[in-house]
Amino acid sequence: MRNEDRPIALKALELARANIGVTEVGDNAGAAVRAYQDSCIPPLPVGSPWCAAVVRFRLKQAATALGEVYDKTFPRTGWAPDYSRWAKGNNAWVSVSSVKVMEASGVIRVLLPGDLALFYFSALGRIGHIGVIEEVHDWGVVTIEGNTNPEPEMSAEVERDGDGYYRKVRHWSEFGKFGGFVQIGF
Repeated sequence: MRNEDRPIALKALELARANIGVTEVGDNAGAAVRAYQDSCIPPLPVGSPWCAAVVRFRLKQAATALGEVYDKTFPRTGWAPDYSRWAKGNNAWVSVSSVKVMEASGVIRVLLPGDLALFYFSALGRIGHIGVIEEVHDWGVVTIEGNTNPEPEMSAEVERDGDGYYRKVRHWSEFGKFGGFVQIGF
């Protein structure tokens, strides 16, 4: 898929870049976080985690700015597992294990800026965090994620309950056994 065929994904990424550094006021609260939570269908209760809500907010904001509507079946919720479920049912899921093989072989670049990155947590037994891909590399991706913390030095942990919206460097190993990616085709 070519980038020009994905105007909403690219506009959402542009909007995400412009808002890096937005932080909570309180715990999972504040005006920006509330806007993210309210954009979900149904709106998330005050104080709810908001990593998926900000993804929803940016896609909606991008579509509105472009005067377009994106796939009506695509999740509009604040629940990260809904995005992996949709992707798997719509031939838009790429597992981290298959990306590692494809990227290492240099055959094709399967991930693009604007696609979504989903992290699997063994302790939860499910996808538990989501962000948007900004850059793709042989070793992993650079993402923009909400409800996380600034990039710590020398840490391979995925922070899913932080205070803001930050750029993160993510190696393939950080996605967990069943982590993966949603290819955004709009």
